[in-house]
Amino acid sequence: MASDLRERILEKITAIEVIDGHEHLWPEKVRVESQVDVFTLFSHYIQFDLISAGLSEADFKKLSDPNLPLSTRWGIVAPYWELVRHTSYAGAALIAVRKFYGYDDINNQTYEAISEAIAASNKPGLYEKVLRQACNIRTCLTQCGTTDTGSELLTPLMPLVYFNPMGELETPDRLIGHPFSVERGVKTLDDLVNAIDDYVADVKSKGAVGLKMAAVPFGEPNRDQAQAVFNQIVNGGEPPWPSVPKDHDYLGRHYSNPLRDYYTDCAIAAAGRHGLVVAVHTGYWWDFRRLNPLNMIPILYRHPEVKFDIYHLGYPWVRETLLLGKNFQNAFLNLCWVYVISEKCAKDALREAFDLLPMNKIIGFGGDYGIPVEKIYGHLTIARESMATVLAEKVEAGRIDEDESIEIAKLWLWENPRKLYNLNL
Repeated sequence: MASDLRERILEKITAIEVIDGHEHLWPEKVRVESQVDVFTLFSHYIQFDLISAGLSEADFKKLSDPNLPLSTRWGIVAPYWELVRHTSYAGAALIAVRKFYGYDDINNQTYEAISEAIAASNKPGLYEKVLRQACNIRTCLTQCGTTDTGSELLTPLMPLVYFNPMGELETPDRLIGHPFSVERGVKTLDDLVNAIDDYVADVKSKGAVGLKMAAVPFGEPNRDQAQAVFNQIVNGGEPPWPSVPKDHDYLGRHYSNPLRDYYTDCAIAAAGRHGLVVAVHTGYWWDFRRLNPLNMIPILYRHPEVKFDIYHLGYPWVRETLLLGKNFQNAFLNLCWVYVISEKCAKDALREAFDLLPMNKIIGFGGDYGIPVEKIYGHLTIARESMATVLAEKVEAGRIDEDESIEIAKLWLWENPRKLYNLNL
């Protein structure tokens, strides 16, 4: 009976149209103009498991070198693939291969045929086939650095300020010298703040529904201290922070300094004025010590008017992140990426969310993929199965009835992201 209940719930969940809460999908033409093969499925994020298993980064780069024969590249990766094939990352790829290319496994006998099938299907209409027809996704909230997504399937989010908040060389001196600042004649701190506000208004007018930041440590904003640092930079002095070697983990570049703390706070306030959600990367990624979701608590207090979409449930600080959603009206919790970091963790988090959270606080799914769009289907399959398992448990325990379980799934997959981002679908 329990199995029958779960399968009924899963079937009904699969029929719910989905708003995908987080992707890095480029416009379709970027994908179809890319050279693709079986190793496309190892990107975003299987590569990290392969490297963790012992594959060198130099050898991983060879996997995308079209000048090397496919067999040579497979020979490089095959021993490591056997070590990682049971991770959640790999699971999404295997589900996608079965769905779209008709093979039950990626192995010595299938890698060439899968490569041919991926290349043959890499043509206009791929996003429609994968996202709408296979996944039942209405739109994906995507972060690809542009508002020109070319399709209603992709709804853009942009960086909080006009550089990638998790990219290389994030320094306020680069912000001041950025073309956007130069175009707006930034010569004073007020000019910089006004340029940031102009940027927020500009991307909203072009269709952006949110802005992205990272939960790195921020100090209390202090205008006088920010002004002193600004003056030092524009007067040709050396920036008052250490340079970080390029080969250092890039989140090590996220140092606290008064200018960054001040203009970031101004950018968050601008998001609130213009009605944009602030999405926040938290938790797992390189030196994840710097991405503790609890770094957001002072900001949540300072900006009660701004809605924050806390990504990845702060993994590994999942329980702490759940408490952010419980304690702060303006904190919403996004399970993007979590199911393929750890399917068990995602299920346990949904179980605990029943005890802790109002049901409007959960954004149920985001694939978090770029070029390998097929894996969104694999990830969404895992997410739906996880939801069905947890909801069936709650029905069996008498916490909810079966109809109510479907209404909750609809909140997670459709209604909550629609309301949070004010989507007119």
